[in-house]
Amino acid sequence: MFKKDFIHGIIAGILASIAGIIYSRVYFFANEADFSALINLSSIIGLNISGGILIAASHAIFMKLLRENGELAFSLFLSVFSFALIVVPISISLPLTVKFPELFPGLAVPMLFFPAIAWFAINPVFNIPQK
Repeated sequence: MFKKDFIHGIIAGILASIAGIIYSRVYFFANEADFSALINLSSIIGLNISGGILIAASHAIFMKLLRENGELAFSLFLSVFSFALIVVPISISLPLTVKFPELFPGLAVPMLFFPAIAWFAINPVFNIPQK
């Protein structure tokens, strides 16, 4: 069971990384605000894959502890936790050397949802009923 969750988490992390990289480039070209000193390619990939693995571990724990209601409880937990993470980029004080600090939450907040969205998007592939 955990092996399937782990693979699910890695794939979700990779998809979220791809979405994050594309979003960061689009955001840069739309606003010309460069936050590459704070959020760069390696941090996007590392955080998204780590997030996917943490989501997979959380899913395995919920399914083991709550069995029948594990999927519902996990989905609610992941949704609420993703929304709660919004506080992090909003509360960060950027150094004075960073141009357009008011645009940073616009870059970081949507990226917080990418691992959860990727997990939910590929979830049907991993929950195919056995015949």
